[in-house]
Amino acid sequence: AGALKALGSRSRLQTLKLNKNTVGPSGARALAKLVRGSECSLTSLELSSCDLCDSGRDTLGLKELAEALGVNRVITALNVNVSQNNIGPEGTKAIGEALRGNAVLTALNLYYNRIGNEGAKALAAALRVNGVLTNLVLWENNIGDEGAVAIADALRVNAVLTDLNLYLYNNYIGAEGAAALASALRVNEVLTTLALPQNNIGAEGAAAIAEALRGNAALKNLNLRENRIG
Repeated sequence: AGALKALGSRSRLQTLKLNKNTVGPSGARALAKLVRGSECSLTSLELSSCDLCDSGRDTLGLKELAEALGVNRVITALNVNVSQNNIGPEGTKAIGEALRGNAVLTALNLYYNRIGNEGAKALAAALRVNGVLTNLVLWENNIGDEGAVAIADALRVNAVLTDLNLYLYNNYIGAEGAAALASALRVNEVLTTLALPQNNIGAEGAAAIAEALRGNAALKNLNLRENRIG
């Protein structure tokens, strides 16, 4: 955290990779100050496996960082990788709230953070109003049908994204969630990649997606590996 504080808000860094360092909540607060600075030039921030939330016990630092992202207006493109930090539903809600007002964040990776259905709902609410996020990674997050339905509902009304890659790898999505996503594909004209490997959509869910693809001209990549579709 001390080293991060030394960077100051006038830093000219464009890329900062801190993966697999114990940044912790205090480091997240220091990064928040850096990102909030009016002269910040950072375009890529990677924080994978940095224990940002002290094993889920302290989300305040992450919330401050999320709030800073919400008010930053000078970064043209920011790739925030906060995967494997155990941010949980509460941390995800803070990120979702930031996405509502953020006009520059293009990629968000929340791989393996145990965000669950509640976290997915928070992100879905943000997707309804966010018009710049193009890449969202949600691998291994304990997301079930309830979360998938919320995300699908958001995809129905989001009409400004140019490209959204939605990865829901190794969650717990069944036929209900697949059917909801299929319904969204009927009206969504921007989703180009849908990856649902190692879920449990079954033959029923796969059939719903296949039927939706009849009228969808945008989707280019579909991954349904290991879904018991027969």
